[in-house]
Amino acid sequence: MEQKNAEAIETLKEEAKSMLIRAKAKTTADKLILIDTLERLGVGYHFDQEIEEQLQEVFKSHYENIEEEKDHDLFITSLQFRLLRQHRHYISCSVFDKFTGKDNKFNENLSDDAKGLLSLYEAAHLRIHGEPILDEAVAFTTHHLKRIESSPLEDQVKRALVHPIHRGSPRIHTHNYISFYEKDSSGNDLLLKLAKLDFNYVQNMYKKDICEVSRWWNELKSSFPYARDRIVEAYLWGTTFHFEPQYSYVRKTIAKTIQILTILDDTYDIYATVEEADLFNENFQRWNIDEIHQLPDYMKIIYRIILSTYEDYERDAAEQGKLFAAPSAKEAMKQVCKAYNKEIKWTTRQELPCFEEYIENSVMAGCFFAICSMTIPGMKSVTKETVDWLMSVPNIIVASSKVC
Repeated sequence: MEQKNAEAIETLKEEAKSMLIRAKAKTTADKLILIDTLERLGVGYHFDQEIEEQLQEVFKSHYENIEEEKDHDLFITSLQFRLLRQHRHYISCSVFDKFTGKDNKFNENLSDDAKGLLSLYEAAHLRIHGEPILDEAVAFTTHHLKRIESSPLEDQVKRALVHPIHRGSPRIHTHNYISFYEKDSSGNDLLLKLAKLDFNYVQNMYKKDICEVSRWWNELKSSFPYARDRIVEAYLWGTTFHFEPQYSYVRKTIAKTIQILTILDDTYDIYATVEEADLFNENFQRWNIDEIHQLPDYMKIIYRIILSTYEDYERDAAEQGKLFAAPSAKEAMKQVCKAYNKEIKWTTRQELPCFEEYIENSVMAGCFFAICSMTIPGMKSVTKETVDWLMSVPNIIVASSKVC
């Protein structure tokens, strides 16, 4: 059955690809709607090259054919803005000026345009600092969308108000959008069939991955009865990094890494004494299995698990020609251990760090840096320069860690 579905997916992919190719001769609006449909149905990753080529054309046209865009309504203007920004093409928020009055507020006559409001709401979540018109867009659309009743988009609106596209799990969004699309009388049956088959195919892969990481964790968890079991949650977290089938290694590595970090976190928070935590941190910074005899028995197990995991990591990195990443992964885990050790001292000594010190420590304690460093063997495009950049702890890592 799985092979039969895989063959059906390949056939449908070719037909969907033909639709994309034909869309080149169509209007910007038609191109954007098709691209958005493919991506929201969760099958856009099959057509990365074709989608990027068409968005390049849209981006180029945006600056060269200003007159064409004057006729774009709120829905298309917002859709273009969101798709271009999602694909890392900078487009100015001034495109929305035509929908505002002299007071820089959005025109109230837009309040009945549910489709346009929802599109603007989703687009506004890709705003950056210094874009007040998009802050106003979120407030304006949220206010009016909450008042929408008896609209075909009512279910989508309710979902979006809780989980905008830009702030949720891609696969959960896909699952919901397939349900919405199935009820849309104007939907394309071919794309719907492709989406359903592909979703189930990828879902089966997830199940196999989860079985694998669960077996790994089940062999270990009896040694840590105090630690939270987060293996399935951690795998779901991994799908937000990369949901595509080819990134199975990344998702499984993230799941294992988060579970190991959870053991460490719970050990420091609720189990270890300050003296034991200090001893573990001192030994861990040296990263030497020969010194393990100094640790309590339960900490020896933690130490062995971490070192064994990183030996697997080095082997995988070497196989992928990315052995240069190994030192950064070790250093990231050492930094997490240091940060946890500092937190346990604050707690037991009832010390209150200043805000700046707490935030600085949380950048490592948040573990985002450590998790990112562990995914490198599964990322074909990563180079030594990428790793060097990551090790410099750039602002984007700092900001993401603060959010975590």
